[in-house]
Amino acid sequence: MQTRVTIIGLGCVGSSIGLALRRQSPSLEVMGHDKDPEIARRAAQKGAVTRIHWNLPAACERASLIVLALPLPAVRETMEALGPYLEEGCVVTDTAPLKVPVLQWARQYLPPRVHFITGFPIPGPKVDLRDPLQGPEAARADLFEGGFYCVTPAPDTASEAVSALLGLADVLKARPLFLDPVENDGLQAGAMGLPQLVALALLRTLVDAPGWADMRKIVGYDFASLTGPLQAGTASTWSAGALLNRENLIQRLDMFLEELHRLREWILEENREAVEKAYAQAAAWRNQWLQERAQGMPEVGERPAELPTMGEQMSQIFFGGLFRRRPPRKE
Repeated sequence: MQTRVTIIGLGCVGSSIGLALRRQSPSLEVMGHDKDPEIARRAAQKGAVTRIHWNLPAACERASLIVLALPLPAVRETMEALGPYLEEGCVVTDTAPLKVPVLQWARQYLPPRVHFITGFPIPGPKVDLRDPLQGPEAARADLFEGGFYCVTPAPDTASEAVSALLGLADVLKARPLFLDPVENDGLQAGAMGLPQLVALALLRTLVDAPGWADMRKIVGYDFASLTGPLQAGTASTWSAGALLNRENLIQRLDMFLEELHRLREWILEENREAVEKAYAQAAAWRNQWLQERAQGMPEVGERPAELPTMGEQMSQIFFGGLFRRRPPRKE
């Protein structure tokens, strides 16, 4: 039986995964589904999938691997809708940034006959950080090349699922980064949640406030960059992420407010030395991070020794049946 991978959600991430899979193995059947028929059509035109199906359960029939490349709120809805129809032994994964709530939904809605592992890919250093990466038009087969694939398994995750996700990471030419789901969500509060809140607060502070009518004529790159975190996504996605990760986000927000208060005091006191030092230090930190990103973040932790190597994963994907459906292990 021919191996089938199903990708649900054919935006930039889902379509990029499809392009990478088809680049690696042109004969692989990549089935696609998106609730927006126009997005599905554009993804198919780009060559990200071999077929599209409008019916969600039908799109997942005979799939050995199902990738939920969806915004956070849609992951829950899709798991609930798909659960009764998933075939025995298939591997299911997602690409949402938060992991604790996704694991809770998987336990709630996915049957024990399937293997679930949560993770998400990070665009590689070749990708311009100013690019919003929206829609199948922005998809590219090398989007994640040289980046990281965060692998965040629960303690009871089946080895088959871990192997499948490592194999997918290898197809994307991304390096696996193993994180505990709780640790991941703590990191995401700073990497994603706080920048979105800063952008939100900035816009709420300035837009429709006195002077905005003229200010909007002179704002430029700096304003656009600071509000950039709100350009890709929807209000429902942002609010869901903030509320589902609220404890971690509140901690980061408190730290940010403390730093704002410190800067306010320095400016109020006209402490030129402290303000100048803060600017210089922040610029140096930013430049160091950008340089490290361009170099592919060379200092990374080693993958646990007991897991298969990437070469072994690749041989299993297309020649040993890594995506072949296996029955669930008996407890």
